[in-house]
This record gives sequence, C-alpha cells and structure tokens, in this order.
Amino acid sequence: MTIASNLKIEENPFAAKLGIKAWQEREFIKPKPEEYLVEDFIPANALLSLQTNNVYGKTTLAMQLAMSVAFDLPFLEQFRCLQSGRVLYINARDTDEDCHRRFKRLTREWSKSVPELGERVDQNLDNFSHISLFDECYGVSPHLIDISGSMTKTYAYLHQFSSYFKCKLIVLDPVEDFFPDNLKNISELYLKLRQLPAAVLLVVGDRNRYDAFNKVEVSMSLLENGLRVQSDYLGHRDIGLSMGAGIWFATTGRP
Repeated sequence: MTIASNLKIEENPFAAKLGIKAWQEREFIKPKPEEYLVEDFIPANALLSLQTNNVYGKTTLAMQLAMSVAFDLPFLEQFRCLQSGRVLYINARDTDEDCHRRFKRLTREWSKSVPELGERVDQNLDNFSHISLFDECYGVSPHLIDISGSMTKTYAYLHQFSSYFKCKLIVLDPVEDFFPDNLKNISELYLKLRQLPAAVLLVVGDRNRYDAFNKVEVSMSLLENGLRVQSDYLGHRDIGLSMGAGIWFATTGRP
C-alpha cells in the first residue's frame, strides 16, 4: 500500500487530536454529594469491587452494604445511605439457607446498635431481594455473557429486573461465576455491567484474577485489620475494621 503524497497533515483527522491539551483543560467531573449512593464512599451507578487476601467475611461485608442501601442504614455505622432503595443480591455458591442464616445473624447483631432495625426491615421487605443460583431452582446459568461476549438469558432477566424495579444496587457474588472460564475478553463483561441502571458490586473470590477487576470506580480490599479503598474520585483511604459476633464494625473514625 502506498501513502498518498498529496495528503495534507491538516486534513488528517488524527492530527486534530494532537496532544492532551483538551484533557488538560477539561474539568474532572466528580459526582455531586447527592449523586452518591453511600455518602463519600460509593457513587450511584458505579462499578465496584470487593476482594480479600485470605480474610474471612467478604460476603458478610457485601451483605452489610446491601442491607444499608435496602433499609436506609449507615454503612459500617459511619457512612450515610443517601439513596436507599431496592437491592438485588445474587449469590452463585451459597445455598438459600446459608444466606438466610447470614441475614438473620446480621439482623440480630445489628439490632444491638440500631434498635429500630427490625421496624425498618418490616417496612421495606421488598427492598432486599436475595437469589441463590446455587440451588438451581431458576432454570438459568449464572453466566451473564457467553464465551463470545454476547448476553445470555440470565443477563436479560437481570437487566429487566433492574430497570423495572429501579434497583439502586446489584451484588454479584462471586463475580467469577457470572462468566465462562474460557472467556477471552473480560472487557465484554464490563460493557454489559455498565449497561445495568444500578451500582454493581463485584465480589471477587479468585485471588488469581484480582487484576481482571481493576477497571472499576471504587475498589475495596478487605485486610486483616481494615478495608483499603481506592476511589477514582476520592483517592485512597484505609478504614479500620473488626469482626465481632459475625458482623463487621468500624474501629476508626471517618477519614
């Protein structure tokens, strides 16, 4: 192939984007305070990840976040929920009975510091939906996309549910079970998740695949003594945590 000798550089569309002047001059748009799902923590309609380094309790922490949004409770008793509403928690490995016991334990322990919790739950029973795909009673595979990156029936169901009920938060636990092992391009999963009209929390179970889930707005890593948070908008922060009687609670004040 020969290069046209009469092609002028000013006519080259690539040359119109020379350098990063436009980026340098463009304002970095942060979510407004009222656009956060959880105050100073989780933006609405964001992609989030939660992973751990051999520390027990990531599913418990994910359920605490889900319950905070569903029942309008401060997350870790420090971060106010600004947009409470419907939450869909999909668990691919725990049975419905396992998840029910976890919910009851959290409700019991949380009620010690929030006496009105039971009343809030009773008033918002429809706000928290938990589905265990492990029980195989829904007739669908957990996979949201197939090996080619195309959406599956499960994804269509999820998108319809989220849109119709105007979900605020969707939790996928663990996210590795929601795409085939031989998927060549993980970016296809990101594209589908960003089309869901809700914040989506990816609970990462496989330590070997942590790097595959770094294209999120807020990344949370559960450590032995706390939660390490990296946010595109708020930067880095560490929150001291401790597990007591099957529930996480903060041991340090707000950063």
